Amino acid sequence: MERILDTTLREGEQTPTVFFRPEEKCRIAEMLYKTLGPKGYIEIGQPYSPKYREGVESIVKHFKERGYNDAKLLGHCRTLEKDVDIVYECGTWGVVVLLAPSEKHLLYKLDKMPYKKALEIIAAVVSYAKDKIGFEFVTYGMEDATSLSIEKAIEVGKVAKNAGADVLRVPDSKGQTDFDTYRNIISRIVKEVKMPVDVHTHNDRGMAVANTIAGLKAGATGVHVCVNSLGERTGIADLVTVLDNLEDFYGVDTEVNLKLIPELYNYVAAVSGIPIHPSHPIIGRFARTHKAAQHQKAVLASPDTYEAVNFQKYGLERLFEFGAMQSKQLIYKMLKGYDVPDQIKNKIVERIRDVSMSTGRGLRQVEVYKIIKEESGISLSYSDE
Repeated sequence: MERILDTTLREGEQTPTVFFRPEEKCRIAEMLYKTLGPKGYIEIGQPYSPKYREGVESIVKHFKERGYNDAKLLGHCRTLEKDVDIVYECGTWGVVVLLAPSEKHLLYKLDKMPYKKALEIIAAVVSYAKDKIGFEFVTYGMEDATSLSIEKAIEVGKVAKNAGADVLRVPDSKGQTDFDTYRNIISRIVKEVKMPVDVHTHNDRGMAVANTIAGLKAGATGVHVCVNSLGERTGIADLVTVLDNLEDFYGVDTEVNLKLIPELYNYVAAVSGIPIHPSHPIIGRFARTHKAAQHQKAVLASPDTYEAVNFQKYGLERLFEFGAMQSKQLIYKMLKGYDVPDQIKNKIVERIRDVSMSTGRGLRQVEVYKIIKEESGISLSYSDE
């Protein structure tokens, strides 16, 4: 894998209800730059829309002021020369030009544009961006690629390549494919177009991460992700989920600074208004919380009995729920080194269970510490646990 393209600031801002202020965009972009490392590409918006141009210009200025001269910032635009001009004026390193050559998009979105005319426009605008304007990096995005026949997808890809595109983006724009289908599409395109391919998969059927990995296994060399799986409708492939699976299952050295991911996710959640779901893989609170007594007992003895993810590499800690399913082993561990009889420890466990049952919830740590103090006389601090 050669590219990790994060599009939180473009695709992510297309999430319903989400709008980032320019200063928020600058901070997100800087956090992404520091997190993603040398393979990182950051799509920072679509400045052809006047209301969004300020955000793109603010990020470019912010990066210049801080000397982030190696940052790969990309502007996104329609396949129009005037749009390419605007992206160039904003000062991004690269440009993404997008045109959907599928039948329904040509008919209903592009006002009955003939397919052959679409090919001509793609060739002309890609060439304009690469040869006349002189962008160092030009991507052509074949929107709704999975609605095309494979023969047309290959034809469109070759047109973009011959016009000078550096990368061909092959989106599953409606999230309509499964991993076998998407893998076959990417495999054919890679084999016959013979140019670098990026995968961009939507999550309408919950297949985005699986399809992304299938595309990479089929020969794609770039992956598109968003923080917290933001994006149109149900979003696209999630940044941390894709990275963790690539590293652990396939031995890919992503070169990402994983320790910075929790801060990045928390900030994007705060300014987007879209919270991190507690059951979110890898980063969600429930993903590392053990509730059932037998689970707690097993994990305390050997974490890999119920954990497949190494949370420590993200700077995160294992959590336990104190409540009706409370294990006695957890309290025994907390009081290890203190002279507390087993009878008192067991009483603490029962009190936690009783309070949980009567209130219908798990207990907060401060409540647990209060019970321990009342039953044993021991005052625990947060550093004691």
